[in-house]
Amino acid sequence: MCQSPKNEVLEISPILRLLEGMKNQDNMPRIDMAGVGRRLEALRKALGLSRKAFSDSFGLDPSSYTKTVDGEKLLRSEAAYAIAEQWGVSMDYLFRGRLADLPEHLRENILKALNTGD
Repeated sequence: MCQSPKNEVLEISPILRLLEGMKNQDNMPRIDMAGVGRRLEALRKALGLSRKAFSDSFGLDPSSYTKTVDGEKLLRSEAAYAIAEQWGVSMDYLFRGRLADLPEHLRENILKALNTGD
């Protein structure tokens, strides 16, 4: 609430609150685009799949997959969603590196691949 020139109490509109909140986006979690390729490769290796088999599993051609892994191309949200649905990982893992919700059967191998860079 704020005071008007006539000392009336005015309600701040929801849109103004939203705009004010947009100014403070520094607190929002960031997408780690540089790490997306590493995490995709760690997942692929944990699954024991070739690049072609992995990219085929979510409908991306191998060339686009390689460009995504190499950081030349961004991972589209549609592809990330397909990966998450197909393999049971979260989009937070893919985009932000959040490991907490990884399926138990993949976690150890993903962590190993991430830590060794294999």
